Amino acid sequence: MSSPPFLPFNEPPVPEVEHDRRLVRRYLLQSALRFNAGSLLFLSLAIALLPLWLNFGPDAPGEVEHHKLTLYIVGGVALAVMAWLALISSGIARSFLTQLGEEGKALCAEAMASSVTRRIDAPFNTYTTFDLCTESLSGLALGTALGYSGPPAFIHDPFKGRIVLGRWRPLALGRHVEVRVSSDLGPSCRIELRCRPGLAWFAIQQGESLKTAEVVSAQLRQRLTRHANALDAARRERELERTSLQARLSALQAQVEPHFLFNTLANLKYLIRTDQQAAQDMLDHLVGYLQNAMPDMRSVSSTLGREMDLVNDYLAVMRIRMGARLCFAVEVAEELRSLPFPPAMLISLVENAVKHGLERASRPGLITISARHEINGKDELLSVSVVDDGIGLTEQAGQGTGLANIAERLLLLYGRKASLFVEPGDGQGVRALLSVPVVGSQA
Repeated sequence: MSSPPFLPFNEPPVPEVEHDRRLVRRYLLQSALRFNAGSLLFLSLAIALLPLWLNFGPDAPGEVEHHKLTLYIVGGVALAVMAWLALISSGIARSFLTQLGEEGKALCAEAMASSVTRRIDAPFNTYTTFDLCTESLSGLALGTALGYSGPPAFIHDPFKGRIVLGRWRPLALGRHVEVRVSSDLGPSCRIELRCRPGLAWFAIQQGESLKTAEVVSAQLRQRLTRHANALDAARRERELERTSLQARLSALQAQVEPHFLFNTLANLKYLIRTDQQAAQDMLDHLVGYLQNAMPDMRSVSSTLGREMDLVNDYLAVMRIRMGARLCFAVEVAEELRSLPFPPAMLISLVENAVKHGLERASRPGLITISARHEINGKDELLSVSVVDDGIGLTEQAGQGTGLANIAERLLLLYGRKASLFVEPGDGQGVRALLSVPVVGSQA
């Protein structure tokens, strides 16, 4: 008496699976019918042609009984072949049921079906989804996963949103998969996958359609998930870059704020000792300047009108200190005042003009600030110029954090679309031209 086989100690026991009896009876009958259907077609054709063969040529005396005997023999052979095929189909079907039981799986309707359908919801539009499906289903990886010797035979129609793949051509004869992408326009769409049997409909179904549908749908879901994760990673990276940009801009602007504010306070301290009335007027202008500037000091976006008002207050303060040595003119059209403009840049250019241009000169000077809207190819630009007639460009004019700070902030905000040019003025002085794009100028 032989002992029962034992499972390895590290192998989990396979649970006993009991198949649904109704499904089993239906599967056995279906397998017998499918397996015999093709044979019955040929047998029916042979039986239909048999009387023609028997009646070919003149009948000899006594051949009528021979014809009847031949018909009986053919009918008996046909019945025997059908019974034999039924036994074979039953054996193959029961072997598949045993295999399912050993794997711990129960027979289901899809395992015995010749056509299996799957639906996948894609979070992308129709065109993106179709491109992703084409890329995923036409590769060698899917052919290997399906057991093919190479990439699957593949046809696709982007106008109908239809993809068909199989082992060999013509695809309709063999087992093939048809994928359709819904043509509804919107942010998402649906993928409908159907595994069709072809001539394999006459074979005993052993879960091939279910396995094919699962492999193809898993491949599509993996590709869609990978693309969605890549988009999420890129979105998070852009958000991190935007946050980093915001922090760098705030740090750079924090360098600008005390730069001109402390200079103004130093001027106020000087006037308090020399001219109290002028100091009072300067303090009034300084309070007005701070009331306009403080709410916007930490912002990375402003308007041209607000920056012009800040410059006006600043130059009014500086004119009290310098007296007749400083004159200024601000020329800006009313329709340009609402256009977006980066904060704390114009005031830096004006401060440079006062400090390096007019304060060093021994004669009265003029600062002219103007703005214009221009179109350069496809880009709309807002250009602001600061022109002084001071001592002109010197080595000290390029030192400090002012111009370098402006250039770095422009690069962070607009890339190569913005520009800053500092050049000698007409005859004397310096001309600074700051140009920023109008569209998308906000950070």
